[in-house]
Amino acid sequence: MIVVNKPLVSVVIPLFNKENYVEATLQSVVNQTYKEIELVVIDDSSTDGSYQVVQKYLRSHSGRFRNVTVKTRANTGQAGARNEGILQSKGEFVAFLDADDVWHPEKIDMQVQYLTVHQEIGLVFCNYFMLFETSSNIKAVKLSPIERKVNSWLLTVGYGGLVESTGLARRLTLLEMGGFQSNLQMCGGLDLAYRFKQIKEVGCVNEYLCGYRVTQGRWHNNKSDLVQSYESLLTNNNLYGEYEAKVRRCLEIHLSLWSCRNGFTFRNVANLFTQFLRNPFIFSSYVFATTSRVSLATVRGILLRKESLSMRERMSCR
Repeated sequence: MIVVNKPLVSVVIPLFNKENYVEATLQSVVNQTYKEIELVVIDDSSTDGSYQVVQKYLRSHSGRFRNVTVKTRANTGQAGARNEGILQSKGEFVAFLDADDVWHPEKIDMQVQYLTVHQEIGLVFCNYFMLFETSSNIKAVKLSPIERKVNSWLLTVGYGGLVESTGLARRLTLLEMGGFQSNLQMCGGLDLAYRFKQIKEVGCVNEYLCGYRVTQGRWHNNKSDLVQSYESLLTNNNLYGEYEAKVRRCLEIHLSLWSCRNGFTFRNVANLFTQFLRNPFIFSSYVFATTSRVSLATVRGILLRKESLSMRERMSCR
């Protein structure tokens, strides 16, 4: 389908200490086949040269965009930076992109067409590649059909939806919802997707249109942050009441497996065994579901190696 009157899309990039990566991220936005784009970069008080890299890059590329906003603010975290970006944006749609991830050139075009056809959808995802900085391993995460994946995401089964880089949303709906919850730095994307499900449907373009960079120190690997964010997510409101007990149980199993992967100590193994004894069926079901999803992502990464390597090349663009 060809969209005749193309709506403006606001690309919101929260920026904090990504001087080695943000140029490739910006280049992947410049390379979009969809032309009606405004760029909104919110620098969350970076302490490296990130802000300067963005300014230098845009001096020669700002003409590509309908409008460019680059703003520095006091550091309050990525959720606050994204919300500031939403407020600064003027587009009908808002696309989120982390400052170290990249897009396929047709990402925005395909998602805008999807939302134009499906007026009942408020937030659209896409499949993505996990590209590891310290190894050649590649995982292809398939999010379609997204409706079931959001519930799995909440239960920590498999991989998340990565709304922070795959998501394209209707701006008015985002504003009505209040954007991201500022106290959910780690689970903000999950919370946003789940709240979207309460008022509008969510959808997914069944193509691999995003490259997710997995670095050694990426903060998603922080166990204490995950626990704190999930606690805030579950107690924040009543949306999760029917799932709360199941979510807490799955999170406990997830954390015990995580601890064993990071250190095969007697204490960690004993905790894992305790989780198994509490309910062998739930434990085994969780491990099987998670292992299956991880294995499938690995197999897809092998089968789609040509496409994934092309995405990796976009990440190395400097």
